[in-house]
Amino acid sequence: MIQKLTFHRSAPLALLAALLVAVPVSAQSTGPTHAGYDPNAPVGAHSYEGEIGAKLLIIERALKCNCGCGLDVHSCQFQMQCGTSPGWTRRILEALEAGETPEAIKASFVADFGPEVLMLPPAEGFNLLGYLLPAVAIVTAGMFVGVLARGNQTRAQLAPVQELSDAEQERLEEAIRRLDAEESPDW
Repeated sequence: MIQKLTFHRSAPLALLAALLVAVPVSAQSTGPTHAGYDPNAPVGAHSYEGEIGAKLLIIERALKCNCGCGLDVHSCQFQMQCGTSPGWTRRILEALEAGETPEAIKASFVADFGPEVLMLPPAEGFNLLGYLLPAVAIVTAGMFVGVLARGNQTRAQLAPVQELSDAEQERLEEAIRRLDAEESPDW
């Protein structure tokens, strides 16, 4: 049996709309071109190839975006669609192309925005407490749990008993018989 295919009048429009959604349109970038940057990539996207691209990624991951999201510049740019991070990326790229070192670029951001712009605060002054306190707390908690588990018994008291007296042996056997009777299956 042959069936005739019929199309609704809006079928060509629906097909065209589906094609437009499925096929990505590549937008042109307005950013500078350099090694590690793809000018044909969609707006906001850049690749991390070459020396400048690798340095860019390192710096972007070391700096915290100040839009309030709490993410690094790289993550904020691609997850939050932030308006701040693309500008910071352009600033980093211009500095890298001018020959500045990553340390100098990070220092310039710290000079402009304070040490809060770093994802990892410097290990100095009060910040040392944040680095050392978790390790000290874990060791102290472990020692506390060990003392509680052991109670106030000494090592000699924890040693196994070598010989049981006849009365102790009889009590032990009686306790084992009671346990066996209580735990026997009902079938």
